[in-house]
Amino acid sequence: MTSPFEPFQRPPSYVRSPYAHTPNAEPDVPTDVERLRKERRSRVFPVVTAVVGFYLLNALLANVAGELMAARLVGHLNIGLALALLQCATTLLVCRWYARYARTTLDPLAERVRAGLEPRGSRR
Repeated sequence: MTSPFEPFQRPPSYVRSPYAHTPNAEPDVPTDVERLRKERRSRVFPVVTAVVGFYLLNALLANVAGELMAARLVGHLNIGLALALLQCATTLLVCRWYARYARTTLDPLAERVRAGLEPRGSRR
């Protein structure tokens, strides 16, 4: 039995990780995980920003420009209601676009990442 005051000795597998960063190492070729992140950032973030911006603009106009939003377009349809319906339509279109984009672009990259991972118990 070891004393609680003795220093803990790490098993050899914990001493040096093969994934540890070395300062003078050459930059690696982009991995599948990095490509997956880049694809998601480059396409999804701008679209989400535009949809959230449109929502905030609609909320701001509803609070600040009530008379403008109450102006009638056709019959009982006013500008506020038209913008709300347009927001619902754009949200639906963006959801459908993302589902298709994820199925055709992101899912194959994610499958390659999953295929490259080892099960947790197999590395002994």
